[in-house]
Amino acid sequence: MSGFSLSQRAALVLVFAGIGLAGVGSVLAAVLDEPGWRWLCAGAVVVQLIGWVLYGRARRGGGA
Repeated sequence: MSGFSLSQRAALVLVFAGIGLAGVGSVLAAVLDEPGWRWLCAGAVVVQLIGWVLYGRARRGGGA
């Protein structure tokens, strides 16, 4: 059994989902040159930020 709780795992899933979305969005923005894909990158940054905040909260026992 690993040392991660369910809330820590869920937070890290958000972080890695944000990383994946940022990668896909940046490739699509570069290839297609449409500004809409840049919004996907910006949203991915927000998802990563939320994930890191939730992960930190879970590591410290609930306090942000």
